[in-house]
Amino acid sequence: MSTQSVPENKGYTATSAYGAQATNKPVFFRRPKSCPLSDVPSSDINYKNIKLLTRFISEGGRILPSRITSVSTSKQRELKVAIKRARSLALLPFAQK
Repeated sequence: MSTQSVPENKGYTATSAYGAQATNKPVFFRRPKSCPLSDVPSSDINYKNIKLLTRFISEGGRILPSRITSVSTSKQRELKVAIKRARSLALLPFAQK
């Protein structure tokens, strides 16, 4: 019998949810998301600020969800209202081709 050294599992330190058995899956850490509008005052999120509003609209003209843009829930509500007002005043399109 030859004695072989067992390779170390570098970066593979996850444990199973059903016990302390080590699995061969890498551990991934999510970086905490910060709101990109945290420094922007509420008065700047309005229907006239088209440059800001277009950052949160998809190419098809739909409002991007907060899980993609990492906007807080209160700022997402303000964005929604501002985008809908801008659409009704024809400053933003309802749909793009």
